Amino acid sequence: MRSLANLLQPYNVKDFLARNWTNKAVAIPSEGKKNFAHLFSWEKLNYILNFHELKYPDIRLAVAGKVLDESANENIIKSCRSGATLIINEVHKLIPEIAQFAAELKSEFGYANQVNAYCSWPEKQGFSSHYDTHEVFILQVDGIKQWYVFEDTIKYPLKEQKSSSFPPPETAAYLSCTLHPGDVLYIPRGHWHYAVAAEEPSLHLTLGIHCKTGIDFLEWLVSELREQSEWRQSLPLRTKEDSINVSVNNLISELHRYANSKNLADEYSNYLDSLGKPVAKYSLPQQAGFNIFPCGMQTKFRIPKFQRVRIHELSDSGEYKIVVAGKEVSLRGVTAKFMDNLFSTEFFTGEDVMDWLPNNYDWEIDVVPLLSQLVVDGIIFVG
Repeated sequence: MRSLANLLQPYNVKDFLARNWTNKAVAIPSEGKKNFAHLFSWEKLNYILNFHELKYPDIRLAVAGKVLDESANENIIKSCRSGATLIINEVHKLIPEIAQFAAELKSEFGYANQVNAYCSWPEKQGFSSHYDTHEVFILQVDGIKQWYVFEDTIKYPLKEQKSSSFPPPETAAYLSCTLHPGDVLYIPRGHWHYAVAAEEPSLHLTLGIHCKTGIDFLEWLVSELREQSEWRQSLPLRTKEDSINVSVNNLISELHRYANSKNLADEYSNYLDSLGKPVAKYSLPQQAGFNIFPCGMQTKFRIPKFQRVRIHELSDSGEYKIVVAGKEVSLRGVTAKFMDNLFSTEFFTGEDVMDWLPNNYDWEIDVVPLLSQLVVDGIIFVG
């Protein structure tokens, strides 16, 4: 987990996963070994504000524990001068460097994530004490900010179990820390927290990891069972107290049979991988079918990085299904050697592909259509 190790350094990844992940907040001083200037800065914040027409709530303001309504966005500068915290959602969709950073961690964790940006003003508090329903990493970009983290009052809250529905803990913060540029703070899901900027403006990124839960798995399973008529069938009329007992017990038995007849863990993993989205989806004019082979057989191709790939052999006749970045593509007439090599390297040429295939494969007849399909479908890119 190289990307996580880089984020946490100098803290050891194994220690973090054993002691802190989903369990206990931890502040990690950078000790001068890293900063986040390559990801975000005041200049990049200004670029977003000047060249992106963001709408509420993707850009919003908060002050004294209250999120301001949409009308406050009509004069962002005035609100900031009054001490309101500025929040921009999903900056990983706006800044390429953050997009790659998020994609790396998504590949390692196996779950979706989101990066938001926060701009706070000296000695001002944007949000009151609250918890998040996902795992949180705070990356201090500029300025200094004081954080307070409290124990959870509901273990592993789900998305709909918002902190606004529960009273905050009455105990003291178990972690109080001051973040400087390059420092990281991890806050587990459900742990209450708030922050106050110090004597200068503060800029930080919040990385949220949206792990799936047992409830998510069951919701997926229900969606699978919807395809079977016995689960859509009406239960018997409740004319007696035990009218539905037999039917419910039969359904429980059917659920056991269904679960034992399938590899549900593998199928659910396939489903999660199918939800993935590539960092860059578009590559024109090649994806429109033009200029795919500018150098003929010497044309260089590229596999997008940080993607989870699942390859399924459908038959013994060289038919495979590729599941990657939310797409499913079927290939026929290829070999196991070709499939192994295709996703084991970042760059390759048409000549490399010819080496991966048997000698009887023809460049124009067999390989050009094959690579063209992969380019048009967005599985590989030219150059």
